[in-house]
Parts: sequence; C-alpha cells; structure tokens
Amino acid sequence: MTTITITQTFTSKTRNGGGGGAIPPSNTVAPVISGSSDIGSVLTTTDGTWIGTAPITYTYQWKQSGNPIIGETNSTYTLVVADYLRNITCEVTATNVAGSSSATSNGIICTGVAPVNTVAPVISGTPTVGQTLSSTTGTWTGNPTPTYTYQWKRNGSNIASATSSTYILVQADATFAITCAVTGTNVVGAAEATSNSLTIFDADAQAFITAAGITDNTQKNAVNQLTVDLKAASIWTKMKAIYPMVGGTASTHKWNLKDPQDTNAAFRLTFTGGWTHSSTGALPNGTNGYADTFLNANTILQQFSHHHAFYHNTDNSGTGLRSMGGAQSVSSSNFRTTIESSGATLTFRDLNITNSESPVTASSLKGFRASSRTANNNMFIVKADGTSTTPTTTTTANALPALTCYLAAHNSSGTAANYAIMSIAFHSLGDGLSAAEGLSLRNAVLTYNTTLGRT
Repeated sequence: MTTITITQTFTSKTRNGGGGGAIPPSNTVAPVISGSSDIGSVLTTTDGTWIGTAPITYTYQWKQSGNPIIGETNSTYTLVVADYLRNITCEVTATNVAGSSSATSNGIICTGVAPVNTVAPVISGTPTVGQTLSSTTGTWTGNPTPTYTYQWKRNGSNIASATSSTYILVQADATFAITCAVTGTNVVGAAEATSNSLTIFDADAQAFITAAGITDNTQKNAVNQLTVDLKAASIWTKMKAIYPMVGGTASTHKWNLKDPQDTNAAFRLTFTGGWTHSSTGALPNGTNGYADTFLNANTILQQFSHHHAFYHNTDNSGTGLRSMGGAQSVSSSNFRTTIESSGATLTFRDLNITNSESPVTASSLKGFRASSRTANNNMFIVKADGTSTTPTTTTTANALPALTCYLAAHNSSGTAANYAIMSIAFHSLGDGLSAAEGLSLRNAVLTYNTTLGRT
C-alpha cells in the first residue's frame, strides 16, 4: 500500500490590528450628556453603549461648536461664559485590544440669565458739599454674575466723569438731588437700577443749620437755597453778617449765616427787651426790644463801600421806625435806617440819603429794601417794588460810628433808642453792592421768604 501525505496551510486575520479574533469597539447607543444649560452648571456624559472585545476603556473630549475644548477630558464639564449660545457636546472614545472608535453625544446649547435688580442701590454719606457719597450695587440676579458700573447724576442728568462707586460733592450739587445709577452687565444683557435720592446742602448752609438746630425740612431747604443763590450772584463774599431769622425762637434767630458761632466776634444776635419770636420772624415790642449784632461798622465796613438790606413782613407805620443802626448823634457819624416823618420817608442815614423812598405808607413797609454805596458819589437804593434808584443827594458819607449796630433800634452812643415795631424776616450787612448785585440780593431774599410762606 502506498501512503499519500497531504499538507494544508491556514492563515489567520486580525481586525484593526487586534489579534486572536478580537473585535474592536462599536457604538450602539450614543453617549448622553445631562445637566442644566446655564453658565456655571456641570454637565455629565455617559459612555454610551458599545460592543466589542472586553475590556473596553473610555476617554472623553468636550467640544464647543465642534471644536475641542483644550484640557477638558473628564466625564464632567463646567459651562463657562465663553460657551454662551454655543453647542456643547462630548466625544467619547472607546478603546480595546482590537482598536478604538468614537461617538459624539447629544448637544446642549449654553444659556444664561440677564441681570435683574431685586433691591435698589443705596447711596450714603453726609449730603454736604465737600463730603463723599458711596453707592452699593444693590442686589441682583443673573447668570453669569453681573459686573457693575456706576453713573452719578444731578437732577437726573449725568455728572461728567463721575463713574466710580464714590463721589465727592461739589458746589454745583448744592440744592440738587443726587442719585447713582448702577448698571449690571453680563454676556446675556444689561439692566440699570437707580439709587435713593439725596438733596445736597451747601457746606456753609449746613454749618448754620447745625448750629441753629434747624430740623424742619422746608426751613433747611430755604437756608440752603438762600446760601447757594448768594454765592451764585457772587455776593456771598461781600456779606459780613446775614440774619435769616429762621426757626421760631431767640436761640434759632440769633445766628449769623456767614459765621455760625455762638460768640460775639461772629456777630450773633443777643436779644434784649420784649420780643415775639415765631417762624415768620422776630417782632420787637417797640418799647425796649432790640438785638445787639456786636458788629462795629467802623472796624468792619469801609466808609465808601457798604450796604444794608432788610426784609420786613409787617405793615406798620409811625414816626421813627428804626430798622438798624448805630449813631453818636442825630446828625453825624450815623449808620442807621429810619422811617422818618410818620412813615413818609425811608432814610438811609449812613449814606446821607434823604427822600430815598417817599412816600412810604403803612401798606408799603412790608418787603425788601436795600441801600448801598460803592464810592463817594456812587450809591443806590432798592425800593419795595424792586426798582432801583440813585438818590438825589450825593454828599460825602459821614464817618462810620465806632459803635456796635443794633437791630430794631439805634445804638445812640451806647444806649438803645428809637425802637422799631416791624417784624424782621431778614437782615444783612456788608460791603458795597452794585445795582445789579442789589437786585440779585432782593431776588434771593424774596425766594427765601416765599419758600418759608412769609408774605
């Protein structure tokens, strides 16, 4: 028998580089990412479902609009601002001995929430010129967390360059309402919220209000406006003493707005004799009531540069109604204002003026009047109706007496005399004013007294 030997050769195939019949990973159910779409939220991906030779390992790559996000290779991912309105996916790669394969998850569009103010900003600080106000941001919602900018406003209008959380008050702010608008901004949008409002006080007005203990808001605002108006007219610096007669007691009426200190040198008033003090002014009894200003015209004022202004809010007539003054005699060295001859003529003796306003009747005594001299022959008066006139008599002014001035009487060589019976609602003494400045003073005083309801 013959034996025949047959030799057969077998060849193995390896899929995708695997060996031994291993099967590479194949995705059957795509990965799924879950979580809130809001910025700051954490997304999590599943691996998906895969077939293939075990073991299978997985790696991850998060993508923004199809582009890999560098460094984000974990199964979780936190949404950031840069993702806003972008499609976020995760690519899962499965690997085994036979190879690897990738599958992409569902996509989530990143969203955010626009800023919304829930509690308004609050400004705080002393509302006085020269002081610093501060603003909070208020309370906001929004995703991502808003950032904040500031705009300070004066009566609703933007203040140039005032864009920080603090603001130093300037003179232009006095009497106006100051607010701060805070804007919250994120990638989704922006919103504005306005703070509370503070009315700003001039520093000099505030010093007076504090010293006098004025608490009534109408009175405080009137003093504030008066001070601002005098400064705006450039006559504040020409004033030596201003008596607003605000409040309702001797202790509130005594203060000099120019220098609110409780000292004689500050020209504060000391009331003597019978007075009736009320919110409408100070009314002397016409018998022994007067107030010492402690202001010596001879040392404070110049012979050819001084003014005297007053506002009476009563209609009274009579012989020798004195408003203010000091005199060493009837005819010389005078500094006084008088209603002469049964109220027929208003005379400013310091200027050697006669017939300055004539006739003066009981019905026309009420109101504002002023006299001023800025040079030997340069003088004027402001009458009750607001008109200005130059006196016909322009003789050289007498020397100013070396006596302190009294209100509602004359200081006749150190003795009060010739008492007034008119209620005082304003008085001022100071350097000489031009006719235009005298009118500005009148307007400021009328505004002041109108605000206080004095007619």
